[in-house]
Amino acid sequence: MSNKTNQIILWVLILLSVPGVVLGQTSCGEKIPPLGIFDQISQYALWLALTLMIPGILFDHKIWKKTLLILALVPFVGWSYVNFLVDYNSLKKDIFNHNAMAEATLANIAEAQDRYKSEQGSYIGDLRKIYSHIGGAGGMNECVKILNVQAGFDHWRAEAGHVSSPDTVIWDSRAGTSLKKG
Repeated sequence: MSNKTNQIILWVLILLSVPGVVLGQTSCGEKIPPLGIFDQISQYALWLALTLMIPGILFDHKIWKKTLLILALVPFVGWSYVNFLVDYNSLKKDIFNHNAMAEATLANIAEAQDRYKSEQGSYIGDLRKIYSHIGGAGGMNECVKILNVQAGFDHWRAEAGHVSSPDTVIWDSRAGTSLKKG
């Protein structure tokens, strides 16, 4: 192989091994589960532990007693993990930051919608047209997905969510002007 072919293969390998650095892609973060799931895990773990402990206390056979009481420890470990090891403040902060990114993207869409309304007399309902008009408004965050856009003659509504957040953000132009969040 020639030297130029070796260089091309080397660059392709670099691009494939470190795409975020070379191509400028950012990590959107790890997907955060809804915080209500932790509450459900805690509740079910306590009920399961109680269900295993009561017969374990009441049984007279030593083997069944030990087996049920040891099995009751497993849900207690799950309950302890959820209540003592999960950092809720950090998760809430991350969700807030992700939702703020989604809201900023919707603010950019609001600016593009106002610009389009002043030019064309109606709002944009087609997501492809929104993407083409949003460039001057600050752009789109690649980690934010626009889930729904509904536009009429006199109002528009959009829903977006960060790919790592369990929440979605809604922007409705009927909440005053189109530049106000609904």
